[in-house]
Amino acid sequence: MTWGRGLLWLVTISVVLVAAPSAASASQPKTIARYCSESGDLCLGVLNRDGAVSLEISTFARYFDRYSLCVTPPRGTRSCRSFLMRKSGRFYVSKVRWHRNFPARGPGAYLVRWKLRSSPLGPQLKFRLPLS
Repeated sequence: MTWGRGLLWLVTISVVLVAAPSAASASQPKTIARYCSESGDLCLGVLNRDGAVSLEISTFARYFDRYSLCVTPPRGTRSCRSFLMRKSGRFYVSKVRWHRNFPARGPGAYLVRWKLRSSPLGPQLKFRLPLS
């Protein structure tokens, strides 16, 4: 290997190693709001995943197969939909993309509630549009 090729290879590897962490951090979700039960067996969250709002729930065990998710926009009435829990590794999870499942009513505060039948699964969480 000549010095020119060796130097080019070293620079290429250095660029890849330096760029890799920044690329990974760019795709990390940002927590907007979250709640975990005292025992930690149930967690609810509103996350910013690359500019899209994700409404998420996770449990340690299969406490239920289906739950309701309700969103109240700043202007408009509450809208509720039912979603399935799925096994993911050791947990049961559901990740719902807000913009695909609920109406957007412009800027302001959106209230989110997870329910099992008519009982809330935790406190109401909130996110604001536009996302900061």
